[in-house]
Amino acid sequence: MFFGITSFVLIVALSVRVTFGRYLNRLPEEKRNFCVENFKGYIDWVAGWKLSFLKPERWDRSLDYLLAWGRKNYRSWTVWVFYTLALCYCYLALSGMFFAWFVPRGLYGFPLLLHVAAGALFAICLTVVLFLKARIYLPEALARRTAGQDKGGFWCPLLKKSFPRVYLEALAFWVFVLAGFLLAASTLGSMLPFFNFPAQIFFFHVHRWSALASVLSAILGLDAIIE
Repeated sequence: MFFGITSFVLIVALSVRVTFGRYLNRLPEEKRNFCVENFKGYIDWVAGWKLSFLKPERWDRSLDYLLAWGRKNYRSWTVWVFYTLALCYCYLALSGMFFAWFVPRGLYGFPLLLHVAAGALFAICLTVVLFLKARIYLPEALARRTAGQDKGGFWCPLLKKSFPRVYLEALAFWVFVLAGFLLAASTLGSMLPFFNFPAQIFFFHVHRWSALASVLSAILGLDAIIE
């Protein structure tokens, strides 16, 4: 119950925050702050979407954007590693959170078997992506990528200044990688016959909270890569 409520609140809160940030970026710099007027404008902006996310063409455009982004950032066969990673993660996140929120018994049966299989493939793809992309998110590479940039990519109302979006992208990448390997390690630990029941419960909680961290980092990452 505690995990279900906490995860739902954090996911909704972060989703509101990133969409509110995108709304603020549409405003002049001097008006980018937290205030009642801006929040009302944000509500009207979100209400203007209505049920557009239920339209097939909206999902078609989103899929086309994801495929194009993959082809741009991954070469040759490695793009299929990225697509497989994204597909497996979508199932893992949706199935895991759905059962955590709406099924008191938790994940079981065929969805659980598919969850484990998708998790194994996800871990393999994540390892490949780490070897392919880790170097571009190291401090030296980030410094080179942001050199000469006059304006940042995302606005922080608390500090009232902009920062390069690549920093947010790097943060999301490393949190996602760490959470992914904690997910894999906790799954392996719970499957091995060398640990007692308290250790199994510990692995279960590590798996759940790592999953939440990965979902939150995925939301941040999506917000960072969407132009």
